[in-house]
Amino acid sequence: MSKLILSKTFIFLSFLSLTLTINSFADFSSRMKERLPEIVKAKNSGFIGEGTEGLVHVRGTGTKAVKKLVDDENNDRKILFSAMSKKTGGSVDEVASKFSKALVKKSKKGHWFRKSSGKWIQRN
Repeated sequence: MSKLILSKTFIFLSFLSLTLTINSFADFSSRMKERLPEIVKAKNSGFIGEGTEGLVHVRGTGTKAVKKLVDDENNDRKILFSAMSKKTGGSVDEVASKFSKALVKKSKKGHWFRKSSGKWIQRN
């Protein structure tokens, strides 16, 4: 293959990769945005709480719907943490920790948080 063909192929593949990355970001971020009212409702009801690792957790046994909500949210959060770590150069754990701390600051009275020990605490 000539250098010109290789160069055009590389440019095309780079563009394709960037497009797929942007579309993936848009997909999971739009899902999270759509899901947010359900997450807030579940937090307000005490069915779920935030963990120190940036993920949501079911409190108690939970219904199938609550478990699915938590699984879907956590899957998208993991994608978010990975994308942000690549963008910032930090580790996934660092991004998740900062995300968790920001959620604690923005939380409402009565919301639940699970410490790394597994103990649940409620915001006063």
